[in-house]
Amino acid sequence: MYKAYCAVCHGVDGKGDGPAAPALKDPVPDLTTLAKNHGGKYPADHVVSVIRFGAENYIAHGNKDMPIWGPVFMTMGNTSTETMRINNLTHYLETLQVK
Repeated sequence: MYKAYCAVCHGVDGKGDGPAAPALKDPVPDLTTLAKNHGGKYPADHVVSVIRFGAENYIAHGNKDMPIWGPVFMTMGNTSTETMRINNLTHYLETLQVK
């Protein structure tokens, strides 16, 4: 799922260097530093919220540059399918965190 929905901007390794990143006016966040930037604890609830609803502090989230994936996932099934997809993606991003 990450490769299909996120890697084009965030890069295969999550460092913000995907092939579409240079075309965006704002830098793409490095997803490997989420835990580091939150006091060493992976912010799973925050990640779920950004995937589902976008983020206030990222202008790109929620517009054509960074779709909010919650509604997209909802069209692929039902609420439990949407939740499963978001949780799977959130857990995958946790595995990318720098130690």
